[in-house]
Amino acid sequence: MTRHRRRLRTSVLATVTAVAAGATGLVAVPAQAAPRVPALPGDFNGDGRRDIATGSPLGTANGVTYAGFVTVVYGGTSGPDAAKRQVISQESAGVPGSSEKFDEFGRSLASADFDSDGYADLAIVATGEDLEGPLDGGRITLVYGSASGLSSRAVAFGKGSQTVSAGDFDRDGKPDLVAGLPGAFAVYRGLASGDTTGTVTRIGTGEGESARVATTTGDFTGDGYADLAYSVSWAPIDGEDFWIRFNVYPGSAGGLASTPAYTSSEAAPTSLASGDVNGDGKADLVAGFPDDGKGGEVRVYSGSASGLGSVKAIDQDSDGVPGTEERDDRFGASVAAGDVNGDGKADVAVGAPGEAIGTAAEAGAVTVLYGGSGGLTGTGSQQLGQGTEGVPGSVEAHDRFGSQVSLADLGGDGKADLTVGSSGENGNEGALYALNGSASGVTTAGIKAFSSTNLGVQGRGASLGEVLLP
Repeated sequence: MTRHRRRLRTSVLATVTAVAAGATGLVAVPAQAAPRVPALPGDFNGDGRRDIATGSPLGTANGVTYAGFVTVVYGGTSGPDAAKRQVISQESAGVPGSSEKFDEFGRSLASADFDSDGYADLAIVATGEDLEGPLDGGRITLVYGSASGLSSRAVAFGKGSQTVSAGDFDRDGKPDLVAGLPGAFAVYRGLASGDTTGTVTRIGTGEGESARVATTTGDFTGDGYADLAYSVSWAPIDGEDFWIRFNVYPGSAGGLASTPAYTSSEAAPTSLASGDVNGDGKADLVAGFPDDGKGGEVRVYSGSASGLGSVKAIDQDSDGVPGTEERDDRFGASVAAGDVNGDGKADVAVGAPGEAIGTAAEAGAVTVLYGGSGGLTGTGSQQLGQGTEGVPGSVEAHDRFGSQVSLADLGGDGKADLTVGSSGENGNEGALYALNGSASGVTTAGIKAFSSTNLGVQGRGASLGEVLLP
């Protein structure tokens, strides 16, 4: 199938300060004083507060279904605020291209302050952009931050991209961007100077009916260089074998190596995250295997000076973990790592969007596992869902609570807060829930709920929470 499209459109610099029905732009996001140091990921207006970004790759933009868009909820002194929101699509001022069916703009998100101006930028993948065959679609749009939030300064690049992750692979103090492709990855090291020329490393043949790609970055050896974890699985063609690769590529002064330091062809995780769960100064790799045929599990690959070390598997039948392992739970469909209780060790949130609650199929649940000197265990773990006291809404079939999870400090207190996506809430509208971290773990006190209504995207098939910025 060949799709002809207009490659670029010219637009004027504009800031939208009010949202009418169907319009996109900023809502009452105050400008900040020019910061002096690079912003942390996800702080798009440089105010020192993490913002929430969620992708709606199958959402309607400019009246076009499955074109996709991204919704940003800006933070403040009391956390993310629905009144300060922004919707970005390929119809937004300055964003290259135009909204077309099956673009899936918003399928993957990554953030860093790539130009070191004190405002975090947002990389957005449209997996169907320029699609001519089953595996050749994909484009990255990098939208730059500003004092008023994500701006109309943007650039598109990266044909074939399926996922994006950020990390400083060469330790030069400037974040790099890596894009996962079917059977390859591309690294963009020149974004600080506006250079979008990437270096591609091939892994597979690039042939197949479909491919599932996942990426994350972390310093697994503790040498100061970010490393890349890359997972891909291929659907077979004409009876060929299913093809799987799960590789880790080390960073160095010359950038990412082209040869993996760790590789496995036995299983390919569909979700990845990294965090130091045992406090030894080295990131550990967290991988979700929701389709293991038993209900799903999470594996933690310990970081060490020589690379990935021992592996620990946790499922819902592990000691201390709430619930019971059931075939369709999809435990591990989403994973995130962050220090919820402020003890200096990363904790892990695990989404199980297929979890049945009573007779409600696919109601969904999230389990929070806590790190310690011995690594991740089920001790003190929590299970949260819409049946948990304090969580808004009610248990309903197909809400898919836990479709995506994120752990990031939204409140500025040094503790990671839990954002949960419930992509099936109210049909294909979706919802987000932001729960606070505390010394005693995740708490429902002060929880915030975001719907398609209070974010101004109702009736557009947003499926809020299907994609979250890590």
